[in-house]
Amino acid sequence: MSTRVATALRKMLLATTAAIALIGFIAVDAAAQSGRGTIRGVVRDSTGAVVPFADVGVVNTEIRTTADANGRFRLTGVAFGQVDLRARRLGFTPSVATIVFPENSEPDIELRITPAPDYLPTVRVSEPRQVYDARLSGFKERSKKGVGHFVTRERLERLHSYRFTDVLREVPGVKLVGLRGGGMSLSLRGARCPPLVFVDGMPANAGVVDLDMFDLASVEGIEIYPGLSSVPPEFVTGRGGERCGVVAIWSRPYRPKPPVEVAATTRTKELENLVSTMSVFTIDQVDTPASLIAGTASPEYPDSLRQEGVHGRVVIELIVNADGTLDHESVFLVSSTHPLFTGAVQQALATAKFRSARLKSRPVRQVLQLPFTFRLDKSASNL
Repeated sequence: MSTRVATALRKMLLATTAAIALIGFIAVDAAAQSGRGTIRGVVRDSTGAVVPFADVGVVNTEIRTTADANGRFRLTGVAFGQVDLRARRLGFTPSVATIVFPENSEPDIELRITPAPDYLPTVRVSEPRQVYDARLSGFKERSKKGVGHFVTRERLERLHSYRFTDVLREVPGVKLVGLRGGGMSLSLRGARCPPLVFVDGMPANAGVVDLDMFDLASVEGIEIYPGLSSVPPEFVTGRGGERCGVVAIWSRPYRPKPPVEVAATTRTKELENLVSTMSVFTIDQVDTPASLIAGTASPEYPDSLRQEGVHGRVVIELIVNADGTLDHESVFLVSSTHPLFTGAVQQALATAKFRSARLKSRPVRQVLQLPFTFRLDKSASNL
């Protein structure tokens, strides 16, 4: 190859390389000059609780998304500068927030939306329910004295066990004893006979009791006293059975627990379709709104949160059928400040009764949001 040809090829190669570099620079510069970026954030209600599956978008653009189950959202392709963001969800007043979106930034913001003012009045929970407090009042009073060992319902749920004796393994001084033919009992430290077992304040038959025959799901609390000196007067029978200690078991009434679904975003869209086709109505579309019959849904204040003085709020979205019954499959958690408050509301909905909505004198299905607030201060009007 001649020197002249080689020189020409080198010049062509350099020119090509320069052209490619220039194209790449132009592409990067164009991206930098496009003036667009990403905004992240979370949607919350007026109390600070997250609102799942809210629609979030940039006003006057096609840029929009749906928040996830934790209220988080991400908007891409948003122009830098002043940005108007709209958040909306069924049952809430649409909200528009204006932010300044600096170049080369990715802000993490918080959007607040307020519950619509015309939804059902708040169900206020100011103290533990008294449905079976009379039966358990002694259990609660004795647990405060520090004598004996106590296992509460909340503790049972945290253990995630189905066997009664599994709960007792961690109790000091307890020794599990296998029974002939299966089953388990226990002995208490220093005792030469089995403890006396009480069920709801009444002594069980004398002798060894198979404790695993008790279903933990039906147990509200357990108290254990290792010897006669620690046994409260309530468990002294006068027959001497308590000399080897006492195990007192308190049952809870059966209360079905309807699921509060954390559904996919399609659930929200399906509900909006039902409203748009007039298969279900909203509170502003009916003449007489559906209403909760007072006293039929009274959550228990979780003991641990009550003792810590924790306040909270739960908002549930649901559909009341034309006959006044609750459509259990429609129950949906909108927001909650604590899982224990959510669980208390879930159980309370099992007994909820409603008056149906009416439109032009006929009963119709209605979607509504039912708020519950938990406060220990009865004089406080709102969270």
